[in-house]
Amino acid sequence: MANMRRASAVGRRVQVYWEGEDEWFEGVVSEFSPGRGHYVKYDDGEEQWEANTGEQAMRFLSEPEEGEEVEGATDTIPSPRERKEASPDTEPNDDDEEDYDDDHESDDEEERGEGADAALSGSGSPTPEQEEQGVSVLTPTSKSSATSDRVPSSTKQRALKPAASYMRNSSAFFRDEETLREMRFDLMKEKKSLTNQVHVLTMQVTEREQRSSVLKRELQQLKTEVTLANVMLQHPLPRGSFEKLQRPNTITQWNERVLDQKLQNQSLAQELLDLKTSVQKQQSVVRRKQQQRDELRSKLARVPRRHLCTLVELQVEIARLLEEKRTLEAQSLPPSSCDRPTSSRTGASSKVALQNELTSLESTAESFKEELRQWQLKVDCEQARLTPMETRLASLQQELRRYEDSQVLLRSVFLRLSPDPHDGCVTLDAALAALHTLAPPNQAHVAVEDMKTHLKEENLLSSNDTAEQQRFSFSQFVEAFTYLFK
Repeated sequence: MANMRRASAVGRRVQVYWEGEDEWFEGVVSEFSPGRGHYVKYDDGEEQWEANTGEQAMRFLSEPEEGEEVEGATDTIPSPRERKEASPDTEPNDDDEEDYDDDHESDDEEERGEGADAALSGSGSPTPEQEEQGVSVLTPTSKSSATSDRVPSSTKQRALKPAASYMRNSSAFFRDEETLREMRFDLMKEKKSLTNQVHVLTMQVTEREQRSSVLKRELQQLKTEVTLANVMLQHPLPRGSFEKLQRPNTITQWNERVLDQKLQNQSLAQELLDLKTSVQKQQSVVRRKQQQRDELRSKLARVPRRHLCTLVELQVEIARLLEEKRTLEAQSLPPSSCDRPTSSRTGASSKVALQNELTSLESTAESFKEELRQWQLKVDCEQARLTPMETRLASLQQELRRYEDSQVLLRSVFLRLSPDPHDGCVTLDAALAALHTLAPPNQAHVAVEDMKTHLKEENLLSSNDTAEQQRFSFSQFVEAFTYLFK
């Protein structure tokens, strides 16, 4: 197509294939640009630049100059005389011969009907080469249009042509062919959807019928079982009578035997369920006892080992106390003969009093021991809680020291004072106000003048300069904070 891209292509008629429309549209080349291609004015009124990428996108219909042919074209474009001979029934170019007789119109309609039937009988949509052949045979002159009036599916909208142009156009049956194709496609699509719906409904009906038959069989079986159960309930059989019964001979007897066995199985299943329930209850009791045992073990583990004692040790302690009691009784002086009755009564009363006192002292000692044990447990618990807290305190103190050494807080406060970008210093009043803000709670009562006096005593401030002349750098700010508050 290199020859056709020259400026000599201006004024020639072309056919341009639009991929979005899937059709060929005719027009006239009015301009040519090597970078943008051909500027085509279409017969339907549209105008735009078309880049000629080969014969698959653009064809020149007018005759080449001095035998010049289109490179790469496989089909030759017929001359106007050949196209006129190929379609003798098309209208002439003269305005005086626009009227057709009835025979000519009937022949034209028959040819259009045959062309439409042939298009419908073929499978699939015609290719651009087939449409080119149909246009070359059926187009009366180079000025006729072979465009189809199919509704566009892309963003390009074609202007509607007047009815007279369709009546004079010999290729008007292309509109009928496309319309019939669309109707056929829509009908086939609708038929396919209806077929799918019928198939789905048939499958649903089949599934419902199968389910209905299964439910009917189950219902019949349940009715039979209920009838046999009623019979067996009216005439129950003792357990173990199956060995004494003879072998059933009829179906009814076999059904009765099966039903009785089912009832026995149900009773055994109920007993098994009761046993499982009792086992679960016992297991829950065992788990509860185990939980109590674990709690007691945990309490015993918290008691210090030095306060633990066994039953043998308790018995030994009781025996020792009884021995001491007997020793004390033996060491008491024997009463005189004259005062024997009185002394015996006094000794009995004193013995009772001593026994009561000993009992009270023992109970008091036990209560003190129990209280001591409780306090020791509390001390151990507090010590156990104190250890991680001391570790946490040490880590926090270390982090605090690291934070103080980093001077991040002082740096942020100093930057909030907006230091001078040239020397990085701030005024004395702003620095003292910031130091007063950073004062600890125990030194919050210190006034700004007192801080200024202390700084002058330590020679951190010059006594000769005024407050406006004295300025603080960050290092001086840190040194002043360390002197005042640490």
